[in-house]
Amino acid sequence: MRAAQAKKTPPPGEQLLSLLLPLVESFARARPPNVLILLADDLGVGDLEAYSASALVPTPAISALSAAGVRFTDAHAHPICSPSRYSLLSGNYVFRGRRPSSSWDLSGGSQLLPGQRTIAESFRAAGYATLLLGKAGIGGEVAALPDELRRSTEDDRVDWLLRRGRRLADGPAQWGFDESLSMVSGIQSPPYAWFNGSVASLPRGSRCWGTATHATRTGDWVSGKFAGTGLRHRRYTPCGAGDGHDGAADWEGHMADAHVAQAALGFFDRRRRARGPQPPFFALVATAAVHAPFTPPDRFRDADIRTWVATSEVAAPRRLHVPHSSMVAELDAVVGALMAALRSAGELNETIVVFASDNGGLSCATKQHGSWRPSPETPAPPFEDVSPERSGLQSPLCGANSSAHLRGHKGDLYEGGHRVPLLVAWPAGGVPAGGECGDLVGLTDLYATLLDLAGLAPPAPGQAADSVSFKRRLLRPRDGHPARSDLLVPSPPSWALRWSRWKLISLAHGSQRATELFDLEADPGETTNLLPPHNVSGQPPRASGEAASRHEATAARMAQRADQILGRGVSWAFL
Repeated sequence: MRAAQAKKTPPPGEQLLSLLLPLVESFARARPPNVLILLADDLGVGDLEAYSASALVPTPAISALSAAGVRFTDAHAHPICSPSRYSLLSGNYVFRGRRPSSSWDLSGGSQLLPGQRTIAESFRAAGYATLLLGKAGIGGEVAALPDELRRSTEDDRVDWLLRRGRRLADGPAQWGFDESLSMVSGIQSPPYAWFNGSVASLPRGSRCWGTATHATRTGDWVSGKFAGTGLRHRRYTPCGAGDGHDGAADWEGHMADAHVAQAALGFFDRRRRARGPQPPFFALVATAAVHAPFTPPDRFRDADIRTWVATSEVAAPRRLHVPHSSMVAELDAVVGALMAALRSAGELNETIVVFASDNGGLSCATKQHGSWRPSPETPAPPFEDVSPERSGLQSPLCGANSSAHLRGHKGDLYEGGHRVPLLVAWPAGGVPAGGECGDLVGLTDLYATLLDLAGLAPPAPGQAADSVSFKRRLLRPRDGHPARSDLLVPSPPSWALRWSRWKLISLAHGSQRATELFDLEADPGETTNLLPPHNVSGQPPRASGEAASRHEATAARMAQRADQILGRGVSWAFL
C-alpha cells in the first residue's frame, strides 16, 4: 500500500488570506449601504415619462430607476429651491432656519443655524465618506470679509470673494461634507465659479460677465448674467469699466452638469481603484438641469442630447430646438452615466439611490427664458414669443406641460408648484422593484428615512424636527398605514397644509389673507374652492348649507394644525 502523500502547506500569505477572507465577507455583508441622492432643479412631474404620458422627452435612465424601485406619487418639496435644499439637509421646515423664507446670498451665513446637524454630518459620524457635487443653494458666508463689506451689496461681496478672499466660511465643508465641488447658487446667479471645499477654483482668475434680461409679452421674465452680444427680444448690458467681478474667467455654465458628472465618476473610480475595503458613502449630486438659463451643451459625454420637436403651428412646419427639453435629456444622461458607473464598480445593488426634484416644474413662459449660450461664439436657439393673437396657446418652445395635470408651477402653493417626482431604489435592501406608493411624503422625510434604511440611529432630539421615516412603507408600500397624516408646505408668509384628501391654502396679501380649501380626491386639479369668498375685510360671509359648514369646520381644524406646526399664531378668520 502506497504511503499517503504529505499535505502541501500553503504559503504564509495565502494562510493569512484564508483566515481573513471570512472576516472580509462578513464585513461586506454587514456593511451599511451607500446613499446617493440625485437632486434635479425645477423638474416637474410632467417632464418625466415615469410620471406623465404627455412627457415629450425620452428619459430612459430615470424610467429604469423608477422600474428598479418605488415611485412616490404624492411627494412634496417647498415651492422654490433654496428652502427645499435646506429642508433636505436639515430635516426641518424652512422657517426653523436662519431666515423665514431661506437664505440665498453670501450675507450673514447659510440657512443652517449653529447647532443644526445636517444629514451629511449624521452619516459622517457613522463612518461614511460624504460628498456634495453641484448646486448648494442655501446661502453662505465669505471668509475674512471686511466689516464694511458686510454692510455693502451682494455684488461687492462677490467681487471681493473672487478677487481677494477666495474662501467660504460657511459652506459644504462646514455642513458635514468631506469633499465637495459646488456652486453657491447654481448657474443662474453669481458667483459663477466652482468651489473645491471652501476654496474658489480660479485657475485663470475672475472677470465680469454682464447682465442680460429676457422678457416675453406674457409679462413673465427671468434675469441672469451671461456673456454675449445682443439678440432678438433680449437686452444685454455689458460690463462697465468700474463693474466688479462676478465669476471665474473660465466659467462655462452650459457645461455645469458635465463637470458634476465627471466629478461623480471620478469619485466612484477612486473608490474602485483603492486598496482594501472602503467606507460607505453618502453623496448628494445636485444638477443644474433643468433651471434657467437653458443652456444645454451640444454634446454630453459624446452622446447627442439635443431634443427636437415637430410643430405645425407655424406657416412652414419646421423642427425647433427646445433648450428646456434638451436639459431634461441632459439630466437623464447624467443619471444614466452615474448608474452605469455604480454598476461597473459593483456597488449599485448596495447603494440606496434617491431621485427627486427641489420643487415643481416651470411654466411655459419661464421655459422660454435664458435660452442662450454663455459665450459669444455659441449661437442662441430660436426664440418665439406667445403673440397676442395666439394667447392661450403654448409656444412650441415650451415642450410638454411640466406640471402634467396639476394646477400651478414653481413658486405656487397649488400642487404643480410643490408636488415632485421621488424615486427610491435599493435592490439588496428589499425595496420592491416597480413599486408605487401614494403616501403623503416630503423631502424633509429623507433625513429620518435614509438613516433608518441604513440601520443608523435616528436623528438626535431637537434635530430634523419635521422628518418622519417612511422606511416601513417603502419596503412594503401596501402594508400598514402611511408614516404621516399631514404635511405643511410653507412659503412664508403663506402656506398650504395637506391632510387626508383635503388641502388648505392660506395666501397672504399684505395685511389680508385669502383661504382656499380643495378636495383633492374629487378635484385633483384644484379648480373649485370649497370655502366662501372673502370680502375686503378678510371676513368670510356666513355660509349656508350642511356641506358648507362641514368645509368650514375642516378648514378650521387644519388651520389649527398649521398653527401648531408653525408654533405661532395664524391670522385666520375661522378661528
